[in-house]
Amino acid sequence: MVSMYTRLGSDEVIIRTKGGPKKRHIKTKPQFEAVRRNNLEWAGCAKMSGQIRGALERLKHMEDYPVNGALNAICKQIQKLDSTGENGKRSVLLSQHKEILLGFSLSRKQVLESVLRVPMEYTLNRTTGLATISIPAFNADMYLYNFRKLPYYRITACFSGVGDMMLNESGQEYEHKSENYYDPKDGVFYSEWLPTMGWQEALDINLIYYLEPNPVPDYMNLMLSVGVEFGQKSYGDITEPVKYSGTAKIIKVG
Repeated sequence: MVSMYTRLGSDEVIIRTKGGPKKRHIKTKPQFEAVRRNNLEWAGCAKMSGQIRGALERLKHMEDYPVNGALNAICKQIQKLDSTGENGKRSVLLSQHKEILLGFSLSRKQVLESVLRVPMEYTLNRTTGLATISIPAFNADMYLYNFRKLPYYRITACFSGVGDMMLNESGQEYEHKSENYYDPKDGVFYSEWLPTMGWQEALDINLIYYLEPNPVPDYMNLMLSVGVEFGQKSYGDITEPVKYSGTAKIIKVG
C-alpha cells in the first residue's frame, strides 16, 4: 500500500509505503523492548506538545508550517535532559528548561519582529498571576510590515499554563497535573481591528492566569504569547482575519 500527501508549508509530494513489524509483535516480543520504551517516551512528548498547542489555541490560525512536528522535537529535546529518569521513563520537565520554548514562532515565513517593528515590553508574575504587554505608539506606514497588503490588523495575546509531563504511578502512561490551559475571558486579548496606515496609539495589555492552586506549583509553567494578524471586510461589513496573514510567538515562559 502506498500513501501520497503534502504538508503545510511545502509543495513536495511525500510518498510512503506500509511496512515493518506487526503491532502485536512490538507489544509482546522481547526483542522489541527498546522499541516499546522509545514509543512510550515519544507518546509523552506528543502529549506535551499537544498541551502546548492547547495553550496556543487562540493563535493557531496564524501557523504557516507543521507546528506539531516542531513542538514534538522540542519536547523530545527537553525529555533527553532528564538525567534522573531511566531510558523509557524520562519526564518532559519544561519547568527546568523554560528557555528552550522561549521565542518559539508559529510562523516561519514572517517572524513577529519583522512584522511589528517596535520594541515591546512585557512582564510575567507567578505570584500575582498577572502578565502585561506594552506596545508604544508608532507610525504603521513605517513600523508595520503589511506583507499581504490588507487594510486592517489587530494584536492578539494569550496567557496560559502548561504543566510538566511525567509517567503516572502505573508507569504505563504519561500525564500532566493540570489542563487549565487558559481562561477565555481574562487570559486572552484581542485588540480592535485597526487600519494598517497612519499613527497608532500606545497599547497596554493586562492578562490574568487564575492561581489554582496558589501559589502556582513548580510543575506548572506560565506562558505568554503574542501575535499580529491582518484582516479585511467580509459579508455584513464584518472584519475577519485572512488565513496565513499573521505571525505569533511565545515571548515569555515563567
